[in-house]
Amino acid sequence: MPKFALIYQYDFAATGPIEGEVAHWFAYDKEVRETGVLVYEAGFHEPCTGRTVSVRDGVAVVDDGVAPTSGAILAGLYVVDVANINAATSWAAKIPTARYGSVDVRPVVEYEG
Repeated sequence: MPKFALIYQYDFAATGPIEGEVAHWFAYDKEVRETGVLVYEAGFHEPCTGRTVSVRDGVAVVDDGVAPTSGAILAGLYVVDVANINAATSWAAKIPTARYGSVDVRPVVEYEG
């Protein structure tokens, strides 16, 4: 079966977790594990705790903090192993962050070798 990344994000400045959301996350996490579709999941710390790295003309430039590309910041991801993009989309719609942010559904490229 193909794998899909469910990448969730929201605008930290405009919105945030809703009341009771932790219970929704525990329920989602339990369901995705018990059904056997979970491959990997991870949440991210706040952008200010990371670094942004770019290489220009062979020189690495490192900045503390993650450079925002828009108002929405990546909050985490799940990788699921499901039949097709429609099934992955159904799992994405269950992610609590989808209620106030968004979830990108992206096919995962797997390299053999």
